[in-house]
Amino acid sequence: MKKSKQEEPAAGTVSPRDQAVQEKLEILKKDYKDLDTRKITTEANIKSLEQELERLREQAQKNYGTSDLGELERLLEERRQENERLVAEYEAHIQGIKDRLGEIDRQSAQETHES
Repeated sequence: MKKSKQEEPAAGTVSPRDQAVQEKLEILKKDYKDLDTRKITTEANIKSLEQELERLREQAQKNYGTSDLGELERLLEERRQENERLVAEYEAHIQGIKDRLGEIDRQSAQETHES
């Protein structure tokens, strides 16, 4: 059965307009494929991040008794204040030792001069 002229374009007679549409279609197909690949990658990343978040929540619950962000921030602030207090106490203790050693050095020097 013979095809009509409308169904089969003559060789080399594709109009520039049709060729431009065909080229644009090919670009759009490539863009779609790229976007689909990005979508799949993004969905995989989201799933991985959700799993990591759940793991971290469980770890926070186990280690600190809560996974609530506000409560964790409050606990962190408490621990920072406690660390600052302990460092200040340690600093005072070290200074006390230095002061006492200074006194011993002065007494030793005085005794040496008195002898």
